[in-house]
Amino acid sequence: MLWLILVIFIAVASSFSTYLDNYITDVHFKGRKPQAQKLFALPIYVITCIIIALIFPLQELPLHAIAILIGVGAINALSNILYYKALIDENSTGATIFSQLEPLLYLVLGWTLLGQHITGTEVVAFMLILLAPLIIIFSANKRSKKLEIRAITLLAIFSALQVTANIIFIKFSGLDDITVNSDVNIFATAFFFTVLGNLIADSILAVTLKSWRTRFWNVVKKAKYKYLIPAAINEIIFAPVQFAYRFALIIAPVAIVSVTANALILIVTFAMGIILSIIWPIFGREKLKKRIILAHLAAIVLTIVGILLLG
Repeated sequence: MLWLILVIFIAVASSFSTYLDNYITDVHFKGRKPQAQKLFALPIYVITCIIIALIFPLQELPLHAIAILIGVGAINALSNILYYKALIDENSTGATIFSQLEPLLYLVLGWTLLGQHITGTEVVAFMLILLAPLIIIFSANKRSKKLEIRAITLLAIFSALQVTANIIFIKFSGLDDITVNSDVNIFATAFFFTVLGNLIADSILAVTLKSWRTRFWNVVKKAKYKYLIPAAINEIIFAPVQFAYRFALIIAPVAIVSVTANALILIVTFAMGIILSIIWPIFGREKLKKRIILAHLAAIVLTIVGILLLG
């Protein structure tokens, strides 16, 4: 049951992080180059690498495995650009619903690359989950539909890159036979190199893209601690969530972990959005119109049915 405990933690932390992302994108970056906030992650990556190296003795890995793990981190870093761009057009709950594409990708890649078996019931369950984003799109008005379609396209590519990176992490890093007790240091070492990959990729972007640096520093100068505090909290959440998610993928079937995590994230995000939008509107930032709430609720119900079928 360790994987389920990890998934619950992931759901709560990820949902809160999504609202932080949406708040920072809308309030501080105002939809203009929100991906520039990735520059704030650079010192967090450095600190994370140092902490991992201090807590877990780094193990010796083959050079090709190290290169693959750094590449996984780089893919994650690049995919986040699409995520931030999608948040310009999409609220937190909608963005989370659109991420339900990930379980289907895990199902396909888990079958083709990891040799995991697919049953007819699982196929039906995943098809139900796929209907969730479509409900959101069809419930929007004409203008919003265009924005929703653009958002789901960006988030679909983002999800595909994230899933590909995690499958590569499991399949080609030599961690698919890990045991929880004996090989945790090996896993930590692998995670160290993926974070290093994030650091390298984002550092290259920071050096080569002057417009990002300019936008980032303008936001910092204008907002100061009003931006720095939520940004720091958001980045601190990153490492524990990524560590917990990848470890859960190692110790349980990837499709089950993914669909359970995404369903719980969806439920927590929906509930958190309503609560925050009532008591703290500038942070919750959800549209509390009856039609939109009902559409999101219907999408959640489909997801839960899918989860029950998987069980």
